[in-house]
This record gives sequence, structure tokens and C-alpha cells, in this order.
Amino acid sequence: MADPINLDRTWLCSVVFLDIVQYSRQSLETQTQWKQRFNQFLTESIKECPEPERVILDTGDGAAICFLGDPETAMFCALRLVSAVAQEKHGQANPLRVRAGINLGSIKLVKDINGNLNAVGDGINVSQRVMSFAGENQILVARSFYEVASSISESYAGLFKYEGVRTDKHVREHTLYELHAPEAARTTLAGDTAAPPPEPALTAAQITMVEQRLAAILGPIAPHLVKNAMQHAGDPAEIARTLLTFIPTKAERDKFLAACRDIFPAVGAAIPPAEEPGPSATPAWEPAVLEQARQDLAARIGPMAQLLVDRAAARTRTREALYQLLASEITSPRERAEFLRHSNQS
Repeated sequence: MADPINLDRTWLCSVVFLDIVQYSRQSLETQTQWKQRFNQFLTESIKECPEPERVILDTGDGAAICFLGDPETAMFCALRLVSAVAQEKHGQANPLRVRAGINLGSIKLVKDINGNLNAVGDGINVSQRVMSFAGENQILVARSFYEVASSISESYAGLFKYEGVRTDKHVREHTLYELHAPEAARTTLAGDTAAPPPEPALTAAQITMVEQRLAAILGPIAPHLVKNAMQHAGDPAEIARTLLTFIPTKAERDKFLAACRDIFPAVGAAIPPAEEPGPSATPAWEPAVLEQARQDLAARIGPMAQLLVDRAAARTRTREALYQLLASEITSPRERAEFLRHSNQS
């Protein structure tokens, strides 16, 4: 990578874990042929992703790719590769087959024994477990990735199908969705020219500025919230109104509007601020309680936990009520019950 990498940083990124089906049962000659073809497919599928925005780990019978940029890049990389492998299947006597898992989670970048860049972390571990549930030439994604990717665009939501909850060998439950390309998406992936998108309500420079100022309050999820708001809003005022619903306190909402006054002129007068609970309604939460709630929820639904805990804390008075409200965000009945048990811990 061109720029020095901060190895102390924790990255929140999309991880695509790919596996060659039945690889270990093949002869050495077949393994060599399959791995060469797999590497060619992988190289072709990621060629549009700049090298500084990805880290590739060779797993022997596949690969794990950590995408440090937009989730769409990971999604379309997996679709291109699996679609290309599936098309090749018809022309091969001993066809290559793959399976893929995608997760949005945390990783740390490290140097391996040879000084090359590597990655470790739960983001990779979960993507591997998600992949283990996939069938031949199938892509499964974790709930954390689905929630972010499907919120970016209405058209993306149609690419996912709910597959249910599966339990891995570590007795950890995973809510899974299948990612597939409908006929229209296959045409786009093949390179056909799509109709030009409508003129956006904000310029590219304004979008970048709004993302940066929202990220100062909400963190890495900000760009995806902005993209989602752009998809559903028809004018700058409506975009601002949508984004303000994600900002938990009046002080932070005022700060955001002040920072974006050139982009959202007179929006403060047009949009009444959300009502703040009075001091008698909301306790002075101990930071340790909210941090524990974030960790408990993040283990089950991913990076949206921080935002949901902040918003729930403004609406509840007790730890039990906080956990009850947050539990509604958990799909798995078993994980919901485990999460609620934490509400009784001191």
C-alpha cells in the first residue's frame, strides 16, 4: 500500500471469505489447476478496487479479502467472482465451484512473519463461519453487512433473501441472507450501460462534507446513512430531516446543522428539533452501563449497536428498560434471551 498503515487502528470493514468447494479431496494436479483459475477470477473481480482499499489473505483453499472502503465494492466483487465461476461450470469437465461469506466487522492490520500486511479479528472469523453455511456457488451474508448494504439503495435490498438463523460449532447464532444477482443485475455486471441516475439533490462535494460532519458525531456509519437519505429524499431539507433522526441529542443536532448551514440553509427553522427528555425522565447513565450494552448488542447485530444504544438511552430510565428496548432489534429468539439476561447483571 502506498501510504503507511496505522497498525494500531481498528478497522470496521467488509470481509469476503471465499472457499473452493471439495478442494482438499482433489489430486495435487487438480488443486493446482483450480487454484490458478480461482486466482484469475479473483484478480478480475477486484480489479476496480484500488489496492490501498483492500487486503487479501491467501487461505490455501480460497481467500479472504478485507475491503476498507465502501460495502458495495465487497458485494459486487463477490457477485462477479461467483457469477464467473458458475458460467465456467458448463464448459469444464471438472468444474471449479466456490462458496462465499460476507461480514461487516472489526479487524486489525498486522505484519506477518515475512513482513507482509495481514489481518486478524472477529470480522474475518465471522465471515468464515458465514461462508461455512453456503452451498455451491452461493453467497451468504451476515446481518451486519445486510443492514448496511440494503440501506444504501432500494435496488440493493432486492439482491438479498432471508435465509434464517444458523448456529456454528461454537454455538454462536448467525442471521443469514443470500446475496444473488437478478437478471437486471447480471446485465449490469456484464458491462451493459444502465440508464443515467437522476440528478442528486446535493453535489459530490456537499455529500462529502455532510458525511464528514456527520461522522464526527456518529462515526463510520455516517457515509451509509447519508447515501440512504439521498436515496429517499427529494431535496436538501428532507435529507437534513432524515439525518437528524439519527442524532440522539439536541446539542449534537444543533452542532450538525451549524456545521452544514451552507448546505442546508434555514433548515433549523424548518425542522423543529426533537424533544429532549427532562432531567426527571432520564437518569445520568453510568458510562460503563452504556458501554456494556453496546458490546452486548454489537455481538449480535454488528456496528449499528452504538447508534441504537445512544437513542435507547435517551428514552429509558433503568437498565432493564434499556435492554428490553434494544432486544427488539435482535432477530434470533435465543440471542435475544441471552441479551436480556445481561439486564440483571450489576
